[in-house]
Amino acid sequence: MLEIGTQTHPSPHQDAIFLLLHKGNVLIHHAEQTPGKEKYQHSLYDFQPDAGTNAVYCGQWQQQDLFVCILTKVPKGFIEIDLRELLFNQDEASYLLISRARQLATWDKDHQYCSRCSTPLKSKHDREHTKICPKCNHRSYPRISPCIIVSIRKGDSILLARGTLSPPGRYSNIAGFVEAGETLEQAVAREVEEEVGIKVKNVTYHSSQPWSFPHQLMTGFLAEYDSGEITPAPGEIEEADWFHIDKLPQIPPTATISGQIIVNHIKQMKSNTNR
Repeated sequence: MLEIGTQTHPSPHQDAIFLLLHKGNVLIHHAEQTPGKEKYQHSLYDFQPDAGTNAVYCGQWQQQDLFVCILTKVPKGFIEIDLRELLFNQDEASYLLISRARQLATWDKDHQYCSRCSTPLKSKHDREHTKICPKCNHRSYPRISPCIIVSIRKGDSILLARGTLSPPGRYSNIAGFVEAGETLEQAVAREVEEEVGIKVKNVTYHSSQPWSFPHQLMTGFLAEYDSGEITPAPGEIEEADWFHIDKLPQIPPTATISGQIIVNHIKQMKSNTNR
């Protein structure tokens, strides 16, 4: 697991390891790609940045300092892998590593100027991820946007939906951003009704997970169907339906919170049935 401590953040050095990003994609070394397979391993050990490369400290991975670098071009010998596809083919530890690195890289890129007075932010704090404006002392921390994601049960079925940007055949849960002044439970009820037109009840918290598109914190819930007919929201949901727990379509892997709440919800349902 990635160790996140409060120790002084080091500068890049020759014994460190580096995760590379280019235009939001992860860079991997050619030798790590297996022809004909979709499982990739990101590269940490095949790169040393030059003096002009902006590297952000992420923590320690396997007792080595880990940095993330956003590059303006792809180095020789590396190829780009879409971040979503890479995350869907990782174990949970690697998933969390990549997600944190991507969020910190986004923070660094998006906070080049003070949001209060527009002064350039040239230096980072040496013990925490914040940039302090040299003129007005305003602090800019990594942005974290809370979201909900929910698995909904109806009898022996669960609701699965496919967004407009999802490939055919890949289904997931209903998810969305939390609005200002709204509780997480209220966000669950509102998002479900907005996206598929039904009401839910017995909303219970399950777990949470960072999601780096670009800086969400997903809070997972389980819920039960209450009333209404499925009506997919135009422009957001391509299709949605109830699927029997023994006849599910393609769902996200359990490295993601979406896959975790589906699998755990099904285990609970089967356990209750067998009592």
